[in-house]
Amino acid sequence: MTMLETEALAPSQDRELVLAVRHGRGRTGGSTFADYVIQRTRRGGREIIVGDGDRRNATLAGLYPPGTEGGALQPPSDQTPDVKDWIGQLVGKMVEEQSSLIFDLGGGDQALAEFCRELSLAEFCESVGVVPLSVYMTGPDMDDFEHILTIHRSKLFETKRSMLVLNESLVRAGKTPEGAFDAILERDEILEMIDDGVEIVLMPRIIHIAEVRKAGLSFYDAVEGKKGRDGKPLDPLKRFSIKTWLDRMESQLASKKLAGWLP
Repeated sequence: MTMLETEALAPSQDRELVLAVRHGRGRTGGSTFADYVIQRTRRGGREIIVGDGDRRNATLAGLYPPGTEGGALQPPSDQTPDVKDWIGQLVGKMVEEQSSLIFDLGGGDQALAEFCRELSLAEFCESVGVVPLSVYMTGPDMDDFEHILTIHRSKLFETKRSMLVLNESLVRAGKTPEGAFDAILERDEILEMIDDGVEIVLMPRIIHIAEVRKAGLSFYDAVEGKKGRDGKPLDPLKRFSIKTWLDRMESQLASKKLAGWLP
């Protein structure tokens, strides 16, 4: 069996509850990574609450419509006090329902920072048996990296488990992923993050995501040839492309022994 067939189907009772928080600027692929985590978790028969705090670009709410079963939950506005109250409500829901939780705040890390100043969210999670996970998203743009470096150094949401996800989809045409990220990977600050326990993961370029979204399919349903909104499955080449991406994601996680970090 491939990793795609095994890792995502690990028994629910063998998994820890996780609070995964995506950090980083908009357009760095955080919603795509969050969607992958949500699909992977639910495919394995595990529960996860979806929090979409990006009111201006509500990608997860579009994929998981609010009000439907398993739908995303949103704050009433993008104002910091509303987002802080919403974070508290979802954390409470996580504990009450004994479910994992994933936040996508877009670029709105300020609300989380203020929340964590008032209450150490990471310490609270550990006190109730939930493992906090930081997911730092960046492309090769140095400003993207500087943004997450500032968040990491603030230590407001200091977690024992952290991933720095390098999004290959943001690499300009004509550059290799490795070469595109060299300027970031050669910085002394990378060693600083690694010393703090941050693991580096490359998220491969996903070519046919637009077709999957248009068809209304999950990545896994697309690979299995299920029919989309138009009554047709994706063609074999596109299905193979998505399967290759999923397998590469699992390979990245397995090679660094990070699969168990996800919900």
